[in-house]
Amino acid sequence: MSIANNIRLYRKKAGLTQIQLAEDMEISIATLRRWEAGETTPTGSRIEELARRLDVSPEDIVASNEIKKQSDSASKVNNGMLVFENGGTRVELPPTEKGYEIFNQLVQQIIKK
Repeated sequence: MSIANNIRLYRKKAGLTQIQLAEDMEISIATLRRWEAGETTPTGSRIEELARRLDVSPEDIVASNEIKKQSDSASKVNNGMLVFENGGTRVELPPTEKGYEIFNQLVQQIIKK
């Protein structure tokens, strides 16, 4: 699943409409619709806010099902750091906007393989 699909999935699981979530996050409905359509991607701080509002981890928002299913890949928060492991490579990133941006790029690279 893409970030767009994850946002839609977790919004629906939370029982929220697009309008409710957009109002709760103080963003326009058009912005949320573009995120869910995959036309744009939320920034790291917005991903953190989405995760809080939808009661999931930021990694749940950005990780694809392919990544979640791979046994040699993992993403988690460890000691306050984002940890991405894949094929013996381990990357620790701070849970900041830039950290989530880099994490998202790593996930996208794995999906394209």
